[in-house]
Amino acid sequence: MGFVYQEVRMLSHRGKPQSIEITVQPHGGIRGRCSQCQRPAPGYDRLRERRWLFVPLWGIPTYYLYAPRRVECASHGVVVEHIPWSDGKRRMTCAMMGFLARWARRLSWRETALVFQTSWEAVYRSVEWSYKRGCQAKTLLP
Repeated sequence: MGFVYQEVRMLSHRGKPQSIEITVQPHGGIRGRCSQCQRPAPGYDRLRERRWLFVPLWGIPTYYLYAPRRVECASHGVVVEHIPWSDGKRRMTCAMMGFLARWARRLSWRETALVFQTSWEAVYRSVEWSYKRGCQAKTLLP
């Protein structure tokens, strides 16, 4: 919510697809949200464009491209906006981390990394993220 896909393009080399890039823009009428309290806040400026690894489509590495806004929160001052597909400063989307963690249950972490063209450490961090998220959800249950 609050974002729109601006452009989707496939980059190729010698006719072979190399990656898919999805450029994301903020929705014109919706303010950014503070990354600390998630309340809407007025814009301050924009940072340089960043890339987040998304779940591969048809076996092709896929990336979200977005230049995050900084917002001026009344409670927290100037902060980078909340980015719903990301967790903190990670370069991987939450969807990709969940995807890798799920596959790591069936394959070894090394095999998962090879199949999805990423590093062993990325698989490890995804499993760790998934575990911590599961523990947090467990403590929230009545």
